[in-house]
Amino acid sequence: MLAGSAGVIVCGLLLAAPVVGQDAGPNRDAPKSLLPPGFDTPAPAPSAAPAPLLPGTAAPPPEAATAEQPPLLTGQPGDVTPPAFVETQTAAALPPGAPIGIIDATSGAFAADAFTGSNGRFLAGLANRIAGPVASRWVAITLGRALASRVPGPAGIGDGDWVAARAGLLVRMGAVDPARRLIDVLPQERYTPATYRVAGEVSLAAADLAGLCPIAATGRALSDDVMWDLAWGMCAAMDGDDITAAGVIDTVRSRRGALPAFDLRLAQRVVVLAGGAGRADGINWAEEEGLTPYRYGVASAAGVTVPADRLAALGPAHAGWAVRNAALPAATRLALLRQAAVLGTLSAEELASAVAALAPSDASGGFAADSRAGRLRDAFTGSATDRAEAIAAIAGDTGEDGYGALLEAATAAAALKPAAALAGQSDVIIAALLAAGNTRAARAWWPVAQDADDDVRVRAQALLAAGAGVAMVSGDVRAWCDAAKASPRREAMLVAALSGLGQARGLDRDGFKTISNRWTAALASAARRRAAGEVALLAATGLQGGWADVPPAYVEAIVAALMACGRVTEARLLAAEAITRSA
Repeated sequence: MLAGSAGVIVCGLLLAAPVVGQDAGPNRDAPKSLLPPGFDTPAPAPSAAPAPLLPGTAAPPPEAATAEQPPLLTGQPGDVTPPAFVETQTAAALPPGAPIGIIDATSGAFAADAFTGSNGRFLAGLANRIAGPVASRWVAITLGRALASRVPGPAGIGDGDWVAARAGLLVRMGAVDPARRLIDVLPQERYTPATYRVAGEVSLAAADLAGLCPIAATGRALSDDVMWDLAWGMCAAMDGDDITAAGVIDTVRSRRGALPAFDLRLAQRVVVLAGGAGRADGINWAEEEGLTPYRYGVASAAGVTVPADRLAALGPAHAGWAVRNAALPAATRLALLRQAAVLGTLSAEELASAVAALAPSDASGGFAADSRAGRLRDAFTGSATDRAEAIAAIAGDTGEDGYGALLEAATAAAALKPAAALAGQSDVIIAALLAAGNTRAARAWWPVAQDADDDVRVRAQALLAAGAGVAMVSGDVRAWCDAAKASPRREAMLVAALSGLGQARGLDRDGFKTISNRWTAALASAARRRAAGEVALLAATGLQGGWADVPPAYVEAIVAALMACGRVTEARLLAAEAITRSA
């Protein structure tokens, strides 16, 4: 393929564009632990150095400070779809000592005392131990707000390491755009080795090679990772310095075994395209197995399509990265939209808009009636009865995760006015609205649901007991178990959620046992101090893994802690999520 101008590759460097518009049975005495070492078992020896960004290269040295050390919505949950992230400051305008963040109170930021009294090294350690997205969408959203908030940081940690811990966790949760904005807010003179490392990871996850250029020189000096050498060469080419770029590529090539030839060809392709002369080498994915962040980011920026079947190798957060990557085929991004929304990296409104934007159209330019986009169109058009039936059909298309289907239906559900004629679908509509965080609209359907048949009514009642404080007594729980065909575990999750909210008086708690360990003690302590930011991090720490692994007692503890520190709406939405997603 004949190389284009330098402008072609620069356009390709900004591909992380916004998207256009289970549970395992009742053995709760010994649940699978979701906690990192140190909370319910003795902590192991310090982990090895972090992995390099390229295979076969030296890793950066471990940081002594971190040895002790999660889509993304920003608005306060409740009545409308939360707004997109908004930058509230820039690096150039950030005076010494100013709080560092990208959202303010109008966008759902935590209060200024979110981290007051917390130990910064401890919190950074928690953040660095969370390896990927957490089980709960609403805990992920809550944590994302805490990490992105423009509030004073905790004591005992500098700006550079604190931003690195926050941005690193955001990108591992799939929230790559907020992570990149958070890194950009910090003046470069305050970067630490950890900040440089995370900034490199974020740029690759965002397929934003231009983001590497201001930091490539210092990154080379701080790390032996060959990624920084390649970044230096690619950035030199983008800056028009073909001689330096060619020299760097030749030097890396001469270091036998420094990295696979496939990875070098990817960098060389960027150099050739940026230089505007010569022919870029073809890329054959069959040469190498797997997919690294480097290959994902550089291939996307260089116009090389990343195979869809390799994206999972990036880890559970890949859906959050991929849906905003315009270099990926529309079909690939479309297939990942629900997964990204469940992670908390897409709002329900973005999800619906993206389905319309990415779905294939028919010959007339519209959508076939039986297609995914066609069903979503029907949920917004026609009579109220037809729309409600379409919403129920979307929500019933459970696939791998029924929660994602509810989120896809939620925007259409929010546009539908409560009416007695729709009582039969009211429980599904309420579930969709609560999944999206629209508590007021969900509560408005309760008078309609009360006139529905008994099964619909009690299913709606359970959700609204969690999400909106509707009363529920022991007899209602028994009726709900029958109507929902609830397993003993799901019944325990309902009682645990209501217990965390302080609404379980008179309910049978025999289905689960309260857990007491170092994690629950730390969570309760943070809640008593109203350290909401610390509570959010501890909550995510307890919810690593899949939803099927979450013990009801953990939901009870987290909901209670969120209530105690003033995050009432998020507590209720987590409680409703627990009821909805548990099998």
